[in-house]
Amino acid sequence: MPAGYICRASKQLVGLLLMVFVSPDLSPLVTSVSTATVGTGVGLRATGFMGNKGGVGVRLVIGETLKLVLVDCHLAAFANNTERRNWDAGEISERMSFDPVEKNFVGFDKGEKADPGNNSGNTIEGIEDADILLWCGDLNYRVELPNEDIRRLLSSYMPKDLPPTHADGPSASASPVDQVPREFEEPPLPPLPSEIHPEAVPTLEGTIDSLLNHDQLYKQQKDAKAFVGFREGKIKFLPSYKYDIGTVGRWDSSAKARSPSWCDRILWRVKGAEAQEARRGRARSRGMSILKDEVLFETEDSDEEDIVVSRADSAIPHASSPSQAKTPTSIFRFPSGEIGLRQLYYTSCQNVTSSDHKPVVSMFEMWFPSVVPEMKAKVHAEVAREVDKMENESRPAVTVVVDQVGGGGYEEGAVDFGRVRYNRVKRRSVTVANTGTAGAKIKFVGRPAPDGEEVKEMVAKEWLKVQFSGGGAEIKGEGGMELQPGEVCNVILTISVNKPEHVRSLNEGKETIMDVLVLRVVEGRDVFLPIGGEWLQSGFGRGLKELVKIPEGVGGVRGWKEESVGGKGEILYSAPRELYKMTEYLLKHLREMVKEEGRWSSKPGWPFLGNTWAVGGERRGNLAVGVWECLDRDMELDDDATLTFSFDEDDEKSLEAIEVVEVVAGVLLKWLQNLNEGVVPQEIWPDVYKAGADKRLAEQV
Repeated sequence: MPAGYICRASKQLVGLLLMVFVSPDLSPLVTSVSTATVGTGVGLRATGFMGNKGGVGVRLVIGETLKLVLVDCHLAAFANNTERRNWDAGEISERMSFDPVEKNFVGFDKGEKADPGNNSGNTIEGIEDADILLWCGDLNYRVELPNEDIRRLLSSYMPKDLPPTHADGPSASASPVDQVPREFEEPPLPPLPSEIHPEAVPTLEGTIDSLLNHDQLYKQQKDAKAFVGFREGKIKFLPSYKYDIGTVGRWDSSAKARSPSWCDRILWRVKGAEAQEARRGRARSRGMSILKDEVLFETEDSDEEDIVVSRADSAIPHASSPSQAKTPTSIFRFPSGEIGLRQLYYTSCQNVTSSDHKPVVSMFEMWFPSVVPEMKAKVHAEVAREVDKMENESRPAVTVVVDQVGGGGYEEGAVDFGRVRYNRVKRRSVTVANTGTAGAKIKFVGRPAPDGEEVKEMVAKEWLKVQFSGGGAEIKGEGGMELQPGEVCNVILTISVNKPEHVRSLNEGKETIMDVLVLRVVEGRDVFLPIGGEWLQSGFGRGLKELVKIPEGVGGVRGWKEESVGGKGEILYSAPRELYKMTEYLLKHLREMVKEEGRWSSKPGWPFLGNTWAVGGERRGNLAVGVWECLDRDMELDDDATLTFSFDEDDEKSLEAIEVVEVVAGVLLKWLQNLNEGVVPQEIWPDVYKAGADKRLAEQV
């Protein structure tokens, strides 16, 4: 057996053992595994039967559609016990039952005059409910010919290896069985079959066919007494019973001298295939007549070549490969597809000598429509949406889509603000459409304030603003909109993190750029709109104790935090790098500007007083974002590309030095005002106050 195969079922009844191994690729598709046993041995129906005879079965569901049942049986023995064998088979068919299949079973819609595709989860199931049924075992049906005739007809084709089959003398490596005294002597080598029996033909296949005309199983099927509707592949191998144990090809040499027969068989049935083929009038029988137009077998076999095996050609007779002839196939076609079973080969293991039976093996190929889990999930979701839509056609319903950045279209899902920086304003647009058949009143629902504070309920976090715009009618006093069927409005979401407490919480990881807005549809279903973004570390709102630890060359506070630089052996600088950069920039440019323009005399307090600034509005705010970007990444303030990265695309005005000076001065004041611990830490403020104008004490502080 190939590596990795998994035993999915195992069931035993006295000497019967049925084990089902499944490949690792197919195993995940196998569900609803159930096993059953039926005893038909000694006993009464009222009190139960022993398990010395009977059957074991396994039911599998593959791909959530196909019910596959495998039955292994041992029917009543003795050549004259045909009726009991028929009864045993009927009892197994009638009494064998399996657990109900799982509720996710899909099944097949087989059209007219067929069972519904899915009655799963309701009743106990029998083997008649199987889509494909494989029945094997020691059926014990015999060949109704004299023992001597059967042996003579087959004698020319018996293997001649160990032990000897004919009177050719003992083999050089005879098995221990040959050393045991026999109850009778084997007859001498018989003449050719054509010389001894009028029905004999000079081929193995012809001989087998002539013997199978007297096979009890074929006759019972023809008379509709057992295994009606079952198929069997063409038999091209020697009888599987009965041999001396330990021999390859010596018939039973005991006093009982059982007649050779094909006791071990493998049958199958595809539900609905036989009746369908009968209607098409294409059924043919193999070596049997059709009784009253009742189809016993669907046969698509071509006329195979006879297999000629002479006395010295081969040790063990063998059949042609499947490529040399069409293989037996059963197919049932229905509107959504077809179920098919093809027998690839059917033979016996003549070299197995551990039993008085020769094992019979067969390989099948089957195909059927199967559920694709991904497609099933998708279809289920679509169906659920459609059902929900039908149930709620009279209720208000809206569809919310997020406008992609850059005009790339629309998408369902979360609003992603991307990278969020201190004091940078970013906007996203959401489209809300009334896709129902009734008018819809919509508004964003306020949520209770954190920590139980008695303040107005918040629709969103403080750094996020929500505003309706566009079509529809505004609901006065409620801050919502009313949309008629087919109407559309927009929701503008604006994010701006500029308060020190919010920046500190984000810097320390106590808060994230995440939120969920709840859009209430009055008398309809709420719509949840997730908000997300990535916060970029900033030096704003931090303390001097932390900022003086940031070394040179790590990319400023942002690179320092992202790389977790610091720890033992860190160097403390006399002042933060942000302070150095801003003061150096101002000293460099202010000397020249004051000398040339005389601004300090005309505008006292410039550039540190807001009423003296020449630049304002949105342009100043975007430039301030660029200055903070340079400080947070430890970049020079002369980097125009970084300073203007947040400018609008339609802002084509070149950057002037005076603009940068004024903005840097404003940033410096804001940076100093929002230091977490102030310019002078609280613990040393008494010493600073005490020193006063005393130079010596001030130096000590």
